[in-house]
Amino acid sequence: MKNRLFGLAILLVVAVSLLSCGSRGESTPMFVQISDTQLGFITESEDFSPEVANMERIAAAVNRLRPDFVVFSGDYVQWRTDEAALEGFKQICGLFDEEIPLYFVPGNHDVGDATPEDVEAFIERYGHDRFVFEGEGYTTIGYNSCVIKSAAQGEAAEYEWLEAQLAKASERNMPITLVAHHPLFVYDVQEENKGTNIPLELRSKYLELFDRYDVDLVLSGHLHCGATGEYEGVRLFTTSAAGRPLGEEGSGVSIIRPVDGRMEVTFYEIDQLPQH
Repeated sequence: MKNRLFGLAILLVVAVSLLSCGSRGESTPMFVQISDTQLGFITESEDFSPEVANMERIAAAVNRLRPDFVVFSGDYVQWRTDEAALEGFKQICGLFDEEIPLYFVPGNHDVGDATPEDVEAFIERYGHDRFVFEGEGYTTIGYNSCVIKSAAQGEAAEYEWLEAQLAKASERNMPITLVAHHPLFVYDVQEENKGTNIPLELRSKYLELFDRYDVDLVLSGHLHCGATGEYEGVRLFTTSAAGRPLGEEGSGVSIIRPVDGRMEVTFYEIDQLPQH
């Protein structure tokens, strides 16, 4: 009888240990960036099945990994007037566990030239166009790069808001990550103005702001391929597309987590997404 009770006790200890390991794994600080789903781009808007198939697999992986949150960094559909595509993206968002927060920042395919009316329509549909997440060991701030790229009416207000959020985040003395759709630059901080970057005058303005507050990492999308850069210790990382990729990488997402006082970012193609 004593041996049987002892055996049951051992099994109980093992079970509790396994549950504890599972809980720690679920609470590992990290978040997921998904960019350029762009429903309709792969088939020239004939249908959205390739993008939906990608997102079904991505959502299953995210639900398994249990990140702190997911951020969609712009260009959700190919044509923002395509109601079928917009409804398809809404259904995609429903694939994610409701306990995992979803955040949204707009891309050029979502708000065009970012007029006040366009931005307001985006906010009405998605709830916000910028956000702040205070995680365990890090802070993430999402902002609307479209008003900056277009030098739109809201650019000055965007800068003021970002400056206030960075000042507050710096008080936590933890690494700060920024997320937006457009890269500030792709290859060189002084590169000429193109559709792929932020205009030089505004680029310098925001890079100086980010440097002043010791931003660790700036994440973007837009290119549909990977790219990296650096300015005065501020690291830039552009992720490839969850929809149609245009570079060497396949479709995938980035996972970001704090490691030794900095943010570590890794891009995973869909077939390579970790199991744990």
